[in-house]
Amino acid sequence: MKNIYYIFTLCLAINSFCYAQTQSVILNGGYTNQSFYNFSNGEVLNTSNTNWDIAFSTDAFSTTIRINDGKGVELYNYNLGDTSDWNLINNSTTNILTNSLNNSDTSWEIGAFNLHNGGGFDYSWGVYNLVTHHINGDSLYIIKTINGNWKKLWIKSKISGDYLIQYSNLDGSNLVSSFIDASNYDTKRFIYFSMDQNLILDREPTLDSWDITFTKYITDLGIPYSVTGVLGNVGIKVAKVTNLVEPYNFTDYNNQQYNTEINSIGYDWKTFSGGGYTIDNNRCYFVKDYQQNVWRLIFSNFNMSNGKIDFNTQLMTNVSINENHRDIFEIYPNPANDILTVIYELKNNSSIIIHDMYGRVVYEGLIESGDFYQKEISVTHFKSGVYFLKLVDSNNEYVTKKLIIE
Repeated sequence: MKNIYYIFTLCLAINSFCYAQTQSVILNGGYTNQSFYNFSNGEVLNTSNTNWDIAFSTDAFSTTIRINDGKGVELYNYNLGDTSDWNLINNSTTNILTNSLNNSDTSWEIGAFNLHNGGGFDYSWGVYNLVTHHINGDSLYIIKTINGNWKKLWIKSKISGDYLIQYSNLDGSNLVSSFIDASNYDTKRFIYFSMDQNLILDREPTLDSWDITFTKYITDLGIPYSVTGVLGNVGIKVAKVTNLVEPYNFTDYNNQQYNTEINSIGYDWKTFSGGGYTIDNNRCYFVKDYQQNVWRLIFSNFNMSNGKIDFNTQLMTNVSINENHRDIFEIYPNPANDILTVIYELKNNSSIIIHDMYGRVVYEGLIESGDFYQKEISVTHFKSGVYFLKLVDSNNEYVTKKLIIE
């Protein structure tokens, strides 16, 4: 029976292997939209990218706050005083602003509000209180919204995963105090906020449903510069291969250096030349998704007028198949909320690693080789959400399964 199972699974993998697909996403003229893409399922969500100013991490343990800098939002730290000087900021303050703050394009965890992190319990916009376990905002900011309106802003606190912010016009008029209940959106990476509308926006797909996103963002080209490109989700691994004569025939994904920086695909697969963009026809990317499947990605066209991006994807390998690997590995129940049982039959000693959607390891353990064993893991202390359980053997071969904790 076991041999029949592996033959059947192998046949499925062979049918998927070498099946190339031409794909397209459209960001519209002016690149007003953002597209979230999954290599297995195609485009997950295409949504407006011009209706928000600030993005708050939904992770209760994260202090990340990002801005919509790629679409024109500007952020400046008020360096002439602390939060007690709120009333000193006025319309003339814009005349002394220097050195705008921008998001990191290598990590989702470093937002524009996190750039002056002082280390320890100083998270740039606020300081962690060891007694209350709250983060109390100690900085004032000047921000230009997506609609071009100048505001003064104070991120007052983060308590139990939720934020309290205060903002107004520079002259103090139209004072607003808003509660951002980010903890209610913990299946998303960020929750978004429009300052002009005083509105929370739920505008991205669930954490594990997308691999890459096509969007506008700021990169460092000697000066901060807005580019249109591709950013990877947390934990997605990318290898770039250049100077290829025939990229569509190149399949050596094993002997490449994979990176987890979110801009590993980036923007420079195209070059502006006069009235349009030229695609680098001598490069490809290999992308490892959350299931560790390897996909080859090749760009073929970039249309400025409507923001249409054409590209080719091809599944190189499916981790459910390893012709030299005849192990059994299953988990149940899934979803789980108390005890997770791992059933296995292994040729080699292996380790189990469970990490959350932010890449943090929440469990590590060892299991010995043998015939049909089971291991129980308590997950009662895990926060509800999506996790990935990876089984890694002594030959560094691995398989990954998605785990849901209720």
